Amino acid sequence: MDRNRKQSRQARDLARAAILLAIAALVQWIRLVLPLPPVVSLLLIGMVVNLCLCLSVWSSSLKLTAVSCLLLPVFAYVQGHLAFWPLVPVIFAGNLAYCLAVHQAAGWKYVWPPLLKALVLWGGTGLAASLFHLPAGLRQALLLTMALPQWTTAALGLAAGLFLWRRLRGKIGEAR
Repeated sequence: MDRNRKQSRQARDLARAAILLAIAALVQWIRLVLPLPPVVSLLLIGMVVNLCLCLSVWSSSLKLTAVSCLLLPVFAYVQGHLAFWPLVPVIFAGNLAYCLAVHQAAGWKYVWPPLLKALVLWGGTGLAASLFHLPAGLRQALLLTMALPQWTTAALGLAAGLFLWRRLRGKIGEAR
């Protein structure tokens, strides 16, 4: 019986992570067919992607969420939203740091995941820009997009995730 319960839980976790990854990927793809103003696009899409990552952490497993952390920047690159391919591992690292911090956070400690994500993305972008000798103007533009906008979308996604999770967890099974 325990083996069946474990397999059922693994299947449930996989299904939840896959659905949330599909939602996040679909929201990223919407930019291609629905022209939105850049600020709206950044805030809305970034918030929903971070919301999906949070819900994946809480409803499935860190291992499955890590797969989403990797695939989302790959999808963004393939879709043309990410023009500089060395940022794929940087965004993976930022997403993973965010998800690990969300997994550990509780109460007031929820202020740390968005900050950590922004710092990892900002630092990693600076490193990648230096390693690939990007022109100063391009480097500054990339660093600017990886600071406050990333913190903002991560914080909004976390806030929306907490709001939804508190309402959903009793309806979808035990909380983690």
